[in-house]
Order: sequence, then C-alpha cells, then structure tokens
Amino acid sequence: MLETEIVSSLPRYKILLVDDEPASINLLTRTFRKEYDLHTARDGIEGLNIVRSEPIDLIISDQRMPNMTGVEMLSASRKLLPHTVRIILTAYSDVQDIIAAVNEGQIYRYNLKPWTPSELKLVVTQALNHYSLEKANRDLVDKLKKSLSDLKEAQDELVLSERMSAIGSMASTVIHDLKLPMSNIRTSAALLGRSNLDDATRAQFSGIIISEVDRLIDMTQEILVYSRGESKLESVQFLLDDFMDDICDQISLDFQNVGVSIIREWSELGEFTGDQARLRRALLNLAVNAKEAMPNGGELKFAVNRDGIGVVFVVSDSGPGIPEDLIDTLFDPF
Repeated sequence: MLETEIVSSLPRYKILLVDDEPASINLLTRTFRKEYDLHTARDGIEGLNIVRSEPIDLIISDQRMPNMTGVEMLSASRKLLPHTVRIILTAYSDVQDIIAAVNEGQIYRYNLKPWTPSELKLVVTQALNHYSLEKANRDLVDKLKKSLSDLKEAQDELVLSERMSAIGSMASTVIHDLKLPMSNIRTSAALLGRSNLDDATRAQFSGIIISEVDRLIDMTQEILVYSRGESKLESVQFLLDDFMDDICDQISLDFQNVGVSIIREWSELGEFTGDQARLRRALLNLAVNAKEAMPNGGELKFAVNRDGIGVVFVVSDSGPGIPEDLIDTLFDPF
C-alpha cells in the first residue's frame, strides 16, 4: 500500500513576543507555539535586535516595560520592518496613548489585559489574515510593475527592430535616391573634361557637381537622424517658382540624353513654406521613377497650382503607368 504524506500549504508565520514578565512570556508561548515559529524578548531593546536579524511577520508586545515602552519599541520596529503586523497588550489606564498609536499607524490592534488565549488567538488570526492579504497585494503590484517593465523593454526592442527593418528597407530606396545625383555628377564631370568649354559653362557644370555632392551629404545625414529616431520636418520659406525651375534644370540634361522631354506647367506661384529638402527628394524620386518607366523616351510633366487651401503638385509621364499589384503599396515607408 502506497502511503502519501500530506504537507500543509499554510505559511508558518514568525511571531516575536516581547514582555518583561516571565509568566506572561510563558503564557504567550504556550498559546502560540503549536501554530507559529516564536521568538521571545524581555524588553524593547532585545526585541529590536531580533527584528534586525529575523523576518518577523507579527509582534506582540506589552506596553509597560523598563527602558522602552511597547509603543516606542513597535514604532522603532516599523522603520526596520514596515509591513510587520504590530499588536500591543495594555492595561485600561494606557488606552488613550494606545489609541493615538493606532491612529498613527504604528500598531495594528491593542488588546486589554487580562486577556484569554482564545481571545488573543482570534486577534492574531485576524491580524495575520490582514498581513497575508496586504502581502498578496504588494506581490501583485510588484508583478504588475515587473510586467510593465518587461512590456516597456519588449516595446523598446520592437521599436528598435522595426526601425532597423525600416532602415534595411530604406537602403534600397537610398540607392534609388542616389542614382540621379550620381548621374548628374558623372555627366557634369565628363563635360568638364572637354577642352572647348568657356568659363561660364565650366562654372555651371562645377556648380552642379558641388550642389549634388551637398545633396548626397544631406541625404546621408537624414539616414543617420532617422536611425536615431530623431527625424523631423525642417520648414523654411522659399520661392516656389525658382524651386521648380531648379528641379527641372537639374534633371533636364540627364533626361534629354535618354529622350525624355520636360514639360513645365505653372506660373507665379509665389512663396511656399515647407521642408525644401524633402519636397525636392519627393519630386526627384518621382522623376527618376518616370525616367525608368520610359526607357524609349517620352514626356515628363510637372504641374503646380494653388487650390485655395494649399499647393498641388502633379507629376505625370507618358509611360505605361503603375502596375495594379503595386497600387496598394505606394504609401508604405520607403
């Protein structure tokens, strides 16, 4: 026959008994020794020494003791073990002082002398139930804080992972963005090698190279800023007509070499406030897309007008159009 041992799952609480009278300590010990782990002390100082070295769950102390009263000892113990339950045994004449201690939170309950074992057992049971409930609440709060901390950490890791994934996706877009300025630099550098250029034309091509190199530097800086999660718009005020003319001038030479003509449709647009560098990149990206969609030549049109609320930019080409399966992904990042 298989025998099993049943082990109680109830916690074995530690109780400290403090009283200067041996008879009282003996009675308290007999009352609680079967159910709890007991520690005893003859005065408040000895009791505090035990509190410093043992994880006491509940303290029962007499009020009138030499050197230190029960309330003074329990008040001091609160600084050492703030969650320990404190019960004091007192005569009727000391009740007002004890009530003040209860109201200040220094002790949980007081019990008048003379007390009976059954009465005090009930008080201790209630006190430890209260202690157990508060401990469960503290543990729950700690677990919740830990869960929130873990969630925050996981969220930070997810944000970082998503950002790194976005940076990976951005790499192909960056290569795409680099094509036009690199092509302009290459074309301008090749033209600068001609011996029949006048000074004005040479200065023009040199200026294109410098401008495109500056744009490449700005693009790489933007990648670094984005990777740190610091990307933000830099709005400035500028003349929109000059801005659009500059974009068309920038791409004209390269696009003419592949048979793509540039059509400009705007007039007297005036001032515009926005992120000039990002707007330039957006329009140039669309232009590069159009060029790649028209390998045998065609037309690329920039139309800009004010609609009463803002400015509408329309970039269109004579290519085959965007495949249906890509329409839904047009505004995905990068």
